[in-house]
Amino acid sequence: MEKPKLQELSLEQVKKKEKSLKMYIGIFIPLIIGLFFFVIRDYLNGKEMDWAILTIAICTLGGPATIYPELKEVQKEIRARSKFR
Repeated sequence: MEKPKLQELSLEQVKKKEKSLKMYIGIFIPLIIGLFFFVIRDYLNGKEMDWAILTIAICTLGGPATIYPELKEVQKEIRARSKFR
């Protein structure tokens, strides 16, 4: 299914989209911090590296990296619509 263009959505729908994208980033950040905390803690304590958790932590970095450009487009659309009011 194609995602709808931002211009076709109402301002209220665009603001909801912005809020949900910010929430996704807000979920990813503590998750990334937590995963890397445990990987680094185990490494500094001299334990064997848990490669599965390290791989998951690295892959989790892709979440905000893919969401951020879309968030910027949504914020740009909101600013553009706010100028006309």
